[in-house]
Parts: sequence; C-alpha cells; structure tokens
Amino acid sequence: MPPVDEILFSRSPGESRFALMAGGVPVEFVIDRGAAGVGAFVLGRVLSVNRGLDAAFVDIGEPLPGFLASPGAAHGEGAVVLVQVTAASRGSKGAALSAQPSMQGSLLVYTPARPGLNLSRRIADDARREGLRTLLRGLLEPHEGLVVRTEAAEADEAALLAELTSLRGRWRSLSEQAAKAAAPARLLAVPPLAELLAAHPRVAALRVDDRAALAEAKALFPAAIHEEGVFDREAGEALDQALDPRVPLPGGGSLIIETTAAYVTVDIDSGGGAPLAANLAAVPEIARQLRLRGLAGHILIDIIPLKDRQAQARLLAALRKAVADDPTPTHVVGVTPLGSVEMTRERRRPSLAELLLDGGAPTRNAETLGLEGLRAALRAAFDRPQARIALAAAPGVAALLSRNHAALDDAARRLGRPLPVRAVPDVATYQIIEEP
Repeated sequence: MPPVDEILFSRSPGESRFALMAGGVPVEFVIDRGAAGVGAFVLGRVLSVNRGLDAAFVDIGEPLPGFLASPGAAHGEGAVVLVQVTAASRGSKGAALSAQPSMQGSLLVYTPARPGLNLSRRIADDARREGLRTLLRGLLEPHEGLVVRTEAAEADEAALLAELTSLRGRWRSLSEQAAKAAAPARLLAVPPLAELLAAHPRVAALRVDDRAALAEAKALFPAAIHEEGVFDREAGEALDQALDPRVPLPGGGSLIIETTAAYVTVDIDSGGGAPLAANLAAVPEIARQLRLRGLAGHILIDIIPLKDRQAQARLLAALRKAVADDPTPTHVVGVTPLGSVEMTRERRRPSLAELLLDGGAPTRNAETLGLEGLRAALRAAFDRPQARIALAAAPGVAALLSRNHAALDDAARRLGRPLPVRAVPDVATYQIIEEP
C-alpha cells in the first residue's frame, strides 16, 4: 500500500472530513465531529472503580464515561486524573483511556512517564540503529522515554533534537494547563489536521474545499490551496462505496462486509473462480477495505475453502504482506478450525459505518442526515442569496440538530443570519425549502 501523499480537507458546520489519498486514490477517511479522538488529553474525574474489571469509569465531559484499565490505587472514586484517549467512543461504549500519556511527533513519540527507548523495526540498518540509540539515550532524563519512528532514520541530529525539545515543551504546557483546569476538561486540543500531518510526513499536497478553513490549513501546511468541491468530486463516491456491504472484485467475485457487536465478517464470493486464485485476488481489496472503512477489532474472513495446508499458508502470507504497511497495527492470526481466517486490527476510532449509519442498517443516521442537510442548505443559500432558505427535516433529524448548538452557530456565522430548521413529519430525511 503506497504512503499517503495528499489530504483532501472538507470543513462544514459540525463536521470536518479528511480523505487520505495515495496516488490519487482514497485509502482512508477520517471524520471528526468534536468527540475526543485518539491522542486527545483530558483531565477527568473518576466516577467509579470496578475492582473485578480492574478498571475505572472516568467522566471526560462526554455522554458516556471513559474506560480506564488498571487505574492503580491512586485513582479512586472522585480522583482527578490526566488521561489520554486510546480509542474513541463508539455506540454504547465510552472512550478507552490511558493514564500513561504519549506525545506524537513525526520522528519521535515522547513518553514522559514511561522510561525506555524503542526503535521502529523498520529501521533496518544496524549502524544507523546503534547511532540513534546512542544519541537519544544520552538526551533522555531518567523518567522519560521515546519511541523512534521509521522516518527518524533519515533525519539529522539537529532535527531529532528540535523535535524532542518541542515535545518536551508541549508536555510542560499540558501539565501547566492541567494544574489550572477543573475536571472534566479537554486539554491542549490538537486539531485533527495537525495529527494527520504528523502521522503522514510524506504528504506533499493539501486541498481544502472550504475557504473559511484555508487559514487553519495554511498555518499547518503553507502550501495548502482552496479548491471548491474537491472532497465530493474526488472522494465522495469512494466514501459512499465504503458504506456499501458489497464490494465487487475483478473477475466477477465480490466481498460482503458486515459488522456485528462482536466482530467484523468478510465473506469472499468467488464468482466461479478457482478457490486459491479467487482468495488471492480478494486479498488486496480486503486490506484496502479494512483501512478505508476504519474496521477494527476481531475480524473473521470466510474464505473459499482450501483443503491444502500449503494453499492456506500461501494465502496467509499474502494477507500478512498486504496489511504490513497499514499504519494501524493489524495482525493475521491464522486459519480457525472451521476454515475462516482470523485477524485483529487495533481500534482507534469508530468505523465509518458506526459513525455515519443507523445501527446495522445501510441508511444514514439522524446526525449524519442533519449535517448533510446543513451543508445542502448553505450551498442553496449561497447560490440563491435573495431567497430565505430553510431546512425542513424529519422530526428526529430536526430534534438532534436543535441540540447541536455549535453546528447551528457555525451555519449562522457563515450565512450571516440564523438558518431555520423546521421539523416536518412528512419529510423522510431533509429538504431545502424557501420561506416567504
């Protein structure tokens, strides 16, 4: 899988959407609606401790409390604790939290409370590994730790020192902010775009479809440009397809991808091809779809049965190679006794289906429809500036929008007046209307 070389950025009321592109093709979508995402720092308050689970439930200012594993004796009920989100909330599950923070850079990951020095396995040159180890070990304080990214192999000493200094400075600022804040409070919030640029240092282009977001983009990536409608034009179809359970394969086969509460299932339909050839043909698309859809957790692939152990081994090797470049840790476990391939992929954020769809149904949920409606209403208002544009929505959609004050305020700022949202029982989703 080629590295991400471009980001498409779409900002609209209540939502920021990012398409990570490689060679002009979307490989991953990130959609941010303001919830504490992976890497966010929060000053939380412990609501309760479950000794049986060895976990604490922590108020982090979201509808659902976060889950902190192995809280330790110091984090009893009522305690204020600085935590970092390791997996965003999804469905009925609150965010997963860690009390051992890390600061992410493009070359280094700084762990202020976890000593040690670990180098990426992808730094293959032994001499370079030893040089990095010697240099960085001499810079660390006893309580500090570092994870050295693959990109550090190409960096000089000055760049490594500059990033370590920057990460230390961010940690000091965070600690000072935490000392003054009242829990629950989001701390040192890093914009999603900044996180994506740090995670993908080879990005060479950033195109933004919202002129109001261009200044933010340029502050982080000076070469960013505005291009009206670029997200929908170049990534909209791929986003829609990533919500479809069926994925066509070359040669007439297909994948059927479904998500349950317990695991993700991928069924391979051969389309009449030979079993091993059909399974191998599906491998690249399986790897692509896992990342594109943000699928994670326990994954079962119902392959076309292979009785030959050598054929199974060949398929597993191909699958491991296909997911090796996925930036989200992904592991191919093996073939189960019943003949399915078992995999795991680290959960970092809700999948596209969990975020955008209504439960297991292939229909968009009320929040998604409401934010789509706001985008459509703003486009109509700008196209027809003399008209009194309003949004008519299904009662459930209108009710949810009425509670999203940040999105409605943003829409009003852009329009120069409040955008009316009307609950209309006869409307199934939303409609753009003109009022007298």
